[in-house]
Amino acid sequence: MQNNIERILDFMKVLDKVCLVKRATLLSDGTSETDSSHSFKLAWLLMMVYPYLKHKYNYTRLLELALIHDIAEAETGDCTKAVQRAHPEMKKLKNEQEAAAMEKYRDLLPAELGARVFEIWREYEDKQTPESRLVTALDKIDANLQANQHKNGDVRYWLECEDGAQYLTINTEKKQVVAVLDEPIIEALENAVIALSLANLRKCGIKV
Repeated sequence: MQNNIERILDFMKVLDKVCLVKRATLLSDGTSETDSSHSFKLAWLLMMVYPYLKHKYNYTRLLELALIHDIAEAETGDCTKAVQRAHPEMKKLKNEQEAAAMEKYRDLLPAELGARVFEIWREYEDKQTPESRLVTALDKIDANLQANQHKNGDVRYWLECEDGAQYLTINTEKKQVVAVLDEPIIEALENAVIALSLANLRKCGIKV
């Protein structure tokens, strides 16, 4: 029992680091979004759309995937989709580093719990289950929505980010993972966020 307590307390230090990881997207007041605030909003987004989903999903698994999907970044930091698109080698490196981080976490936690956390993260990365695809779709939608929240839609900062021009495509394109879900509520949500992105780009005088 005592050994498990020590392992749990040690892992709480990992979660503290997750709360410190800054993302490229900005909050409404201009401060950086963090991995923990993103995961918090993703879990809420899941809870709000769940009653309107067309297909059946394991609700507990959805929330577990949302909580776990980004925790490797406590070790690796965030690597934006814009950078990954512009530099494919960075995506490969990111995947390798995150796998190593999750193996470290698996060994840090009590054995059964560590194996479960690693399994859930692997499920998210593999995108082979309905739950992992749904969480991935909402993860992308939440990121696009948050990118529009800065100072009531001032999106000019997108172009100031590393490989920022990629944001013009990322935030205005339909995602394949959404299309394959066949979930009208998710498609409608994506369309609303794309419309918001386009409206804010026009407001800021940025041409797509």
